[in-house]
Parts: sequence; structure tokens; C-alpha cells
Amino acid sequence: MAPYFNIIQSLCRACFSSDLDVITHQIERLISAYRADGNIDEAKALEKMLNNAKNKEILHSSVITFSSCLQGETLTPKTIIPVDKETSAPILDVIYVDELPSTEPIFDTFIKEAVDSVILEWSNYDKLIKMNATPSRSCLIYGLPGTGKTHLAKWIAKQLGLPIVLAKLDGIVSSFLGTSSRNIGNLFAFANRYKCILLLDEFDAIAKLRNDPQEVGEVKRIVNTLLQCLDSRDEIGFTIGVTNHEQLLDPAIWRRFDVQIEIPKPSPSIIPLLLQNFISPLKYNEAEISFLSWCIQDCSGADIQKLSNWLKRMSIIDEYKNECLYHLMQRYTLLNTGRISDKVKEIITKAPDDIYASLKASSPELKQKDIAEIFNMTPSSFCKMIQKNNKE
Repeated sequence: MAPYFNIIQSLCRACFSSDLDVITHQIERLISAYRADGNIDEAKALEKMLNNAKNKEILHSSVITFSSCLQGETLTPKTIIPVDKETSAPILDVIYVDELPSTEPIFDTFIKEAVDSVILEWSNYDKLIKMNATPSRSCLIYGLPGTGKTHLAKWIAKQLGLPIVLAKLDGIVSSFLGTSSRNIGNLFAFANRYKCILLLDEFDAIAKLRNDPQEVGEVKRIVNTLLQCLDSRDEIGFTIGVTNHEQLLDPAIWRRFDVQIEIPKPSPSIIPLLLQNFISPLKYNEAEISFLSWCIQDCSGADIQKLSNWLKRMSIIDEYKNECLYHLMQRYTLLNTGRISDKVKEIITKAPDDIYASLKASSPELKQKDIAEIFNMTPSSFCKMIQKNNKE
């Protein structure tokens, strides 16, 4: 019988019965068995997965429904949405809890821990009140475009069990003097009336520097109104601002946010995880994922998703579905020169052995036979080619 089969069998039974305690116990047995046999890396990997699952369970079981900590009315589809008086355009959208994403965004550990800490503050609301303190009531999420900031804001709202009031900037900003400030006031009045999270996406459009000589007096009035509204909401609800251009924000705006989280581009360790998540149901082996990760180094999460969707399209087109990944990525590079780094663009048009050297440098654990599959070559043919080029 294969090693640990009895444990795996018990684990499968526990999964079918959905008994979390039994599942945890069987995984702990498997970790112990791996350690006893000297398979330390495997044991650590399972232990990390188990601890992450336990932390997630703590979050789900301990987080207080945010609405119980707030005063206000409950939003319903029948709630009347305020509009701009001149154009009749709505100044906000409501996104209800069942419409919010339930999939946790994939970020580096330090980002995940920062977000979890905000949620856990609200799970300890009663304890904080006894300490004469309150949870964070505002969060500014900033960073480069396509890094998952808006998705993160919506996911936070999902975890707190609250609908989102999403500011519609095309309805708020008006060419009529004083109208934009009035719309901002109406937006906050609506959000303060209901139990919700106010989401100010593309926040820099209404929170610009007041000392910018390019801007007119109306912008200063808008920012002053915004500052007053943020102050008045500080004791009422939770506000999230999202921006790609944090350098444009007025300094006074920064001070209004209790938490400020920068979302960077995915790190080299996160890119493969994003690929595997986006690329499903297509399946690629470790070498192919490493090759794709190398091709899109320094790209945003949105860029990785676009690549994944493109590969899916190619997989069902008869002329391309049997083409090797190397040639597919050459074509993708030509079609997306603005997304691919200059370094990759230079190398990917060269011979396979140049790419092999770059892949080995970035992923030394990859074997030559695995990399050969990227070029639709047999391991022996690929090896001969590498040896021949090395001699030359």
C-alpha cells in the first residue's frame, strides 16, 4: 500500500462528510507523517495551508456583521437614488451584498495581513469601545492601474456584510457652478442615512491638490466640500477611496483616511498564482507557467487576466490550438507591445536557447525536459540544440 494512504483515505472521508474538525485532524496526521519521514518541505507547505485555513475560519466566525455596529436604514432595491438636478443623471450606484465578489483577491502576504487587520478590528468592536477606541472608519487604496484595488474594496465590503454606495463621478462632476459640491453633499447625505460602505473610485477626480495652478476655484470648493463631508462621516460609517494617481491628492485628503494601503504590481511569487487562477480551465505544467510568468514579468493583475483570456481564445481556434506556447507568446508579444517589458520583447524573438538561459536564471528548479515542451521539442532534440549552440 502506498505511504500515508490510510491517512489520505480518512481525509477523503472527512471531506465528504464536511466535518472540519476531522479534516483538520487528518491533515495534522499527514503533516506529522511527512515530518517523521524527513519530508520537511512538504510538511511545512501543508502546515502553512492549514494555518491559512484556520485564520480564514476565525475571520468568518468572529467578524461581527458590520451593520450591527452602525445606525441607519437598510438599503433595498426600492430605495430612491439621488440624481443631478441639471442632468437627471444618477450620482451613485448601489451594489448589494449578493452582487459583491466572494473570491478573495490574490495578493502578497503583507497585503493580505493588512486587509485582515482592518476586518478584525470590526470583529473586536465591543472590546475597542470598552477601551474608548473605535475601528478604522476609512481606507485609502492606491497604486498602479490594474492591480486589483476596486476588487479589493468590494471584497472588504463582502466580508463586512454591507452593500456599497458607489459614487458615479460622471453624475457628480458638473460644468454648472456649485453643482458638483452640491452633488457631493447629496452623495454623503445618502450614504450617511443608510448602513453601507461608501466607495469613492477614481478618487483623484474630486480630491485634487488645491494649490495646483492649473485648476480653477471650483476645484477648491469641491475639495473643501469633500473634506467637510469626510469629517462628518467619520463617526457614522465606513468609507473607501480608490485612486491610481495618489500624487494628485490634496495633502488634507490623506489625513482623513485612517488606513492607507498601497497595492503594488504582483511579485514574482504571486504571478504564477494569478495565472493559474485566471487561466482555468486550461491546464499548464510547471515549466509552462514559469515561462508565461517570465513573459509577463512586471505586469499588472489586469494584464495577466488579459493574457489568460487571450490564451483561452487561441485554444479553441483550429489554426492555433496545436501551436507551441513559445510561438503563441511570440504572437502575443507582437499584439501587446505596450504590456510586455523591453527585456522580454528582445529575448522572445531570439532562438530557444536564449529563452532557456533566461528561464533557468529565473527558475533554476526547472528541468531541461520540461522546458523542451514549451517549444514542442523532444528532450533529446532540445538537449542537442543547446549543446550545439553552446559549442558555437
